[in-house]
Amino acid sequence: MAGDENRELFLIDGNSLVYRAFFALPETIATSRGFPTNAIFGFASMLVKLMTEYGQRPTIVAWDAGMSGREKIASDYKAGRATRPDLLKEQWPHMQPLTDAFGYASVKVPGFEADDVIATLAGRAKARGLHVMIVTGDRDAFQLVEPGVRVMATGRGITDTKIYDRDAVIDRYGIPPESIPDFYGLKGDTSDNIPGVPGIGDKTAAQLLQRFGDLETVLSSVDDISGAKRKENLTNHAEDARTSRDLATSIRDVPIELDLDGSIEREPDRTRLRETFREFELRDPLRRLEEALGSE
Repeated sequence: MAGDENRELFLIDGNSLVYRAFFALPETIATSRGFPTNAIFGFASMLVKLMTEYGQRPTIVAWDAGMSGREKIASDYKAGRATRPDLLKEQWPHMQPLTDAFGYASVKVPGFEADDVIATLAGRAKARGLHVMIVTGDRDAFQLVEPGVRVMATGRGITDTKIYDRDAVIDRYGIPPESIPDFYGLKGDTSDNIPGVPGIGDKTAAQLLQRFGDLETVLSSVDDISGAKRKENLTNHAEDARTSRDLATSIRDVPIELDLDGSIEREPDRTRLRETFREFELRDPLRRLEEALGSE
């Protein structure tokens, strides 16, 4: 990447954005031939948004190729995502070719989740003095935020986004990025079957961490916590909390064979992009794509 410390590397969690697009948009979105396109439409719209607002940047799209061993820690981890809905299955083979047409490098590492690939690449890039923008719908990515690393998180709509630096994470949750795994250890995450501690939600988890600092101190200070039921749950579900924290903690040493120089700096295939957008009848995204591509 020419070693320019002012360049920003974009790291996209492909699985996260595709799933968010699929569940955010009506399943009735389809071509005139009846082929479902709600996930394709939403994912393409996000990629066009990035191109429109940031231009062509060095970009890597990470894809899941396993669960990074978390299924050995908790057998029901992400059980709800194990089987893709049929309408999403039909669209899935078209996702990576779409990112290829944008000129983005795709990375899969057998046995590992996309967010761990991103955590590893973010660390490598930062060590080289590069700035990083992580694009995802998963809030546990906030643990990766630090100077030079920001997270662009999707909102309710697939193209509604907010950028988080350290101050923004603290403003939203009341805790710093490094406390996010402990936060999930307490509150859990139903979307990934991370149990947490019963009766503890976002607000209480944040309050406990603000007061005690980290999960282990919370668990060792139960006598100082008010509420008989809360004490009981923290005592009886201490191991669930530790397991949940471990499940939510990003792995930052995934074995990735990717050179951050050269191979990820590609131009979009304009002809292929236009053909793909027309094939799936993505009329509004195509209009915005044409504006982003210009007259070439």
